[in-house]
Parts: sequence; structure tokens; C-alpha cells
Amino acid sequence: MKPNTSDEHIHNALDGTSAPPPDSEAVTILRQYQEILTALERHRAAAPPGLRARILSQLEPHPQQPRWLPSLHQWWISALSGAAAMLLVAIGWWHWNTRTPLVNVHFELHAPGARQVELVGSFNHWQPGSIRLTGPDASGHWTATVALPEGRHEYLFLVDGQQWVTDPSATVVRPDGFGHVNAIREVTREGTML
Repeated sequence: MKPNTSDEHIHNALDGTSAPPPDSEAVTILRQYQEILTALERHRAAAPPGLRARILSQLEPHPQQPRWLPSLHQWWISALSGAAAMLLVAIGWWHWNTRTPLVNVHFELHAPGARQVELVGSFNHWQPGSIRLTGPDASGHWTATVALPEGRHEYLFLVDGQQWVTDPSATVVRPDGFGHVNAIREVTREGTML
């Protein structure tokens, strides 16, 4: 489809490849506008003397600020800063007093032939290597005391980095869905239950 003539002129003008035809209505209007502008520029008159002073006298005078106002502004900022600091202190105090207390929980596993025993559970995001039990003692017991927050915690022992062992002293256990049985320990302020 071939574009019409006016579209061609628009595209050519936008591309800068041609000017509008000399007899077009747009060119005529543009020439008239330029002539009027030139005539107005030639007949520019200077403003009458005193015009500026008369205009400024009609404006309302700008009120003088009292000298104490900037210092009041500074006091306002200081007061807001102090209030914000007090709020942060109050939030910190509240958080400190309402945080869950930690309870020392003792874990023990009898594994006389083990070279290394680790405690892995919900409290350390099931990441081996963060809690190693000490031992073995003379009777083959490995032990660790861990500070845990109140709540229900599931755990397993990892022996020599390969064998997952359920705590034989656990009274509550639960299958984990991965072929192991997790021991469960309920921790309260008074100590551990279950």
C-alpha cells in the first residue's frame, strides 16, 4: 500500500530529507506567523519609568521572622531526635525482656567405637559440624550440653559423619519421612520434658 502525499511529506520532514512544498497551507501560515513576530520585535517599547517600583509597592511586604524562630526549629528537631532515641531504647528493652530464655539441655549417646559424634537437629537447621559431642569417656559415652530456646526440638546423632542414630533415651520419636526416626525433646523454662 502506497502512503498518501501528506504522509510522504510528514515522513520526509521528520527524516529531514525534504521541505514542505512552497505552496502548502502550512508554509503560508508559518510565513505569516514569522512576519507578525518580526513586526512585533521591531516595535518593542521600553517599559515606562517607575513601572517596577509601582509593581513592587503593590506587593505585600514579607514579614520579618523573629530571631528566636530558627532556634525553636532546632529545638523541634532535637526533641524529635530525643523521642526517636527513647523509642528505640524502649523497643530494645522490651525485646530483651520478652525474648525466649535459653535452657541448658544435656545430650548423651553411648557409642564406644565411634571416632566422632555430632548433634544435628531443628535447632541448628540440620547442619552437621556445628555441635560436636565430647568423648568418649572410659565407658564410651559422648556428651554435650547445648543452650536451646523453649519449644519442641527434633534431633539425631551423626556418628562418624555417616550413620544417623536416634537417641535411645528419647521417650518420644517421630519418622522424618527420609527413612530416619527423629528424637523429640520438649524444652521449657523448668528444663526438658519428653
